[in-house]
Amino acid sequence: MSEAEAETQSSPVEVPDIDKYVTGSSSGDLPTGTQQVVAKLLVSNSIAGSVIGKAGANIEQLQRSSGARVQLSRAGEFYPGTSDRVLLLSGSLHAVLTAIFLILEKISRDASASVAANGAKRTVKKPEEPGQAQVKLALSRRLCGLLIGHKGQTVRDFIVDSGSTIRVQSLSELTPSDPERTITVSGARDQVLRAVALILNTLSMHEGYASYMETTLQLATNQGVVLPPRAASSKNVLANVRTQLTLYLSDDDVGAILGKKGQNLVEVQQSSRVTIKISDRSKMDPTTNEREVSISGTYSAVKLAEAMIAEKLSVARSQARSRDGGASEDA
Repeated sequence: MSEAEAETQSSPVEVPDIDKYVTGSSSGDLPTGTQQVVAKLLVSNSIAGSVIGKAGANIEQLQRSSGARVQLSRAGEFYPGTSDRVLLLSGSLHAVLTAIFLILEKISRDASASVAANGAKRTVKKPEEPGQAQVKLALSRRLCGLLIGHKGQTVRDFIVDSGSTIRVQSLSELTPSDPERTITVSGARDQVLRAVALILNTLSMHEGYASYMETTLQLATNQGVVLPPRAASSKNVLANVRTQLTLYLSDDDVGAILGKKGQNLVEVQQSSRVTIKISDRSKMDPTTNEREVSISGTYSAVKLAEAMIAEKLSVARSQARSRDGGASEDA
């Protein structure tokens, strides 16, 4: 270990006043910052290793210093569609923000130590500019809609308030069965922490957040990994294991699934032997205009129903494009 690395690792981390990042109030008479929250972070394998430390020493220290519970997906278990591992932080808002600060500080120190160790021998590309930070969160689609707000007003307010850059994953990047969207927050460290505080504080006041938090933590405990809730996809899963898959579809797509007088829906349910429940229009997410289509049954039955639905949607969309094209030509 070089002198630069030793000095970086041994010097204590001074935690700032986390309360300065927190605004708003929690439900009931709890003071701001004590409301319970969960943050699902996506981190690279190298950052995950830095968080864990030798024999898990760093992760234990992180929990003691922050008061948050820290859970990390196992090596080789990545968030779907990425090479990132999942880092789950839970506890009071104050504790979770403290943990995020300490993680960002560790990343910054490790980067500085790496540059110092290499010295002038070769050019080293820093992962980020000095003082800059980035946090990537995974969140359920419905709660993501809450953060976006009507015509994007809520997320714009967060950007103005914090000074950070906030990017919400586009729906076009998702499949109907993806239950979560990612939110990437970038900027100076203080800006990022402020934005994350605004996000988590807003979520904590939503009536459906407690249920989401409970489900997320239960999955992490039972499965040993922190992956999004979705129908099991392992090749080793027995065909008769009960499972559920939720699709997020536009109102037009739901119409294609229902068919005339519900005939398509009846056909899919009878052919695949599943139960399909479609959320009412009144519960449609106003920010995405999506409805939830829940498919329940055995694993093999759910996969069959999903394939049948995909086929019906493909036909309906193709017919819609043909109609639109014909109208344009006539005009």
